[in-house]
Amino acid sequence: MSSKPTRRLRAEDVPLEVRDVLRRLGEAGHRSWLVGGVVRDLLLSRVRHDPSEFDLATPATPDQVQRLFKKVIPTGIEHGTVTVLEAGARVEVTTFRGEAEYLDGRRPSRVTFHGDLEADLARRDFTMNAMAWDPLAGELRDPFGGQGDLSRGRIRAVGDARERFAEDGLRPLRAARFVSQLGFALAPATRQAIPAALSVVSQVSRERVAEELSRLLVGAHAADGLETLAVTGLLPVILPRLGAMPASRIRHALAVASEPFPPCARKGAGGDRDRCRLLRLAALLHVLPAEEALESVVELRLPNRLATAVVALSGARRGLDEGPPPALSGGGAAVRRFLSASGRELAPLLLDLWAADARHQGPRTARRIAEVKRMRVRVSAELRRDPPLAVSDLALGGKEVMDLLGTPGGKDVGDALRHLLEVVLDDPRANTRASLSGHLGDWWRARRGGEAGPGES
Repeated sequence: MSSKPTRRLRAEDVPLEVRDVLRRLGEAGHRSWLVGGVVRDLLLSRVRHDPSEFDLATPATPDQVQRLFKKVIPTGIEHGTVTVLEAGARVEVTTFRGEAEYLDGRRPSRVTFHGDLEADLARRDFTMNAMAWDPLAGELRDPFGGQGDLSRGRIRAVGDARERFAEDGLRPLRAARFVSQLGFALAPATRQAIPAALSVVSQVSRERVAEELSRLLVGAHAADGLETLAVTGLLPVILPRLGAMPASRIRHALAVASEPFPPCARKGAGGDRDRCRLLRLAALLHVLPAEEALESVVELRLPNRLATAVVALSGARRGLDEGPPPALSGGGAAVRRFLSASGRELAPLLLDLWAADARHQGPRTARRIAEVKRMRVRVSAELRRDPPLAVSDLALGGKEVMDLLGTPGGKDVGDALRHLLEVVLDDPRANTRASLSGHLGDWWRARRGGEAGPGES
């Protein structure tokens, strides 16, 4: 469990636009506060710079806020939230509110507006998110002990954890995600309340589930977050096909997904976070049959490009169980075919996945690790040569093939390009216009049963 001392809050860490909105609300008689995750992060020295990430809570009603500022967007006005446009920045302002009974496990059936800050904080999920700070006056309100929980590295529900989780099925997933992001531990009562809330979690939209899972997978303490999913029963709810696998296969998937993949260790690069998420999700799904892995990513409603990459990586990893890939023992052409099939971008990630998996192979571990090392050497050497690996790398394009064949397009052209790609995978030196034109003529004559090739009469 990480224990992180809280720091002194400083007004200068709050963007000027946010302070200006707070000041104008205060001058109108509506003392307002920064609330939620931004206060938590500032106390943990996780300073934010984007004004849109600073949530303001106010006793002013949405109508009053709209009258105070020239440009206001009613982004969630039915729930008391509007977005103030201040000096080009977007600042979200929400009226203090109370909530009626939750009927769908996600949203209250009705909200009421009021002027009680503590009552507004009482409806929040965890104590570390139930603090309010007025940077103009330098006052922190912490009615539920959130600062103490931060210093102890503890995630604790506000009030009765069973009630908080019964209200909103997303909260147990957020708890696991915070474990991954912060390295904190769940308070015992908070952890014990999760299994009883699984039916409420199942009502959360798949898009929100995918969002929380994605954020958990790229956390600095993802192994702890994944373990939390497993021990609380959340894993079978969010990935039911994985949850239905034998316990040994689940343990293997979790172990591989928890590995410190190289993209996960690099900081600050959005692309690395994307590759980290891709690798960890593929690792979770690689123990499933191909069709079930595909169904899992479809159910999560992931972006098409991410879903395709996850399925490709997890499928390629499963193929390793059938024996070493041909690229390990064949010549350069076998390596190039491996790279062509996986793609330049995914090939290094596939090797990262194989390496992580190799470390959890029991008696086969040493052999698998050695195989991956040899593969890396061969792949790296081939990539340095920068060979043509895709149809788009060919010296002849589709239009030129159509002109040479005298055909308007269709299956013949696609087949021709694939044939030419096979030619240059065997011998990259053949990737010239003259050479490929000759190969195209030979291929066309054979296809047409000896008739004249392109350009011949």
